[in-house]
Amino acid sequence: MRYPQGYIFLNEQTKLPPLVTLKAWFGPKSEVYVKGVSAPSKILETRITLLEEIHRVAFKKSDYQMQCVAFRGTAVSTFFLTAMGGNVLKVYWIDSADKAKFIQSISRQIQNLIQFQCLLDLIEQTYRSMSNFIHTNTGRSIVGDDDIHRFFVGRRWGSTSEAEIHISQIAKNETRAGILQRFDLD
Repeated sequence: MRYPQGYIFLNEQTKLPPLVTLKAWFGPKSEVYVKGVSAPSKILETRITLLEEIHRVAFKKSDYQMQCVAFRGTAVSTFFLTAMGGNVLKVYWIDSADKAKFIQSISRQIQNLIQFQCLLDLIEQTYRSMSNFIHTNTGRSIVGDDDIHRFFVGRRWGSTSEAEIHISQIAKNETRAGILQRFDLD
């Protein structure tokens, strides 16, 4: 599929019309791809997987089961939005082969971000285990570690590190998340 490419993510339960109808909605010059319906494309399926990962991490929407309609063009079809608008979770864009490569590098950083979050959870569990051991064996609580305690409480209440914020923002910016029409590419 040529560029620019739009990727519309929908709720998994959304019933899509036949591929012929989708192609008609997007116009005669547009290419449309639906995983499991269109002829298989390893490249498009990989990009869809990467964008799903970005969606789940950057927008903290891990509970969504999604399906995707990929198309070539600069705008989401008005017909598509009229018929399916209530089921659209997010629209993402890949403008060029260079942007596609960059999205792969974002994906690697998102994997690092997930690993970072898992390591922080492990550190917290280890710290709590040590605290419980100390309390069980001495009867004392650790009271001199206010900064550590505030850090863990903050994480539990949803605070994030600056690196996590920047990775999410870069992912959103580079995929033009949520934009329905690309005037900059017309």
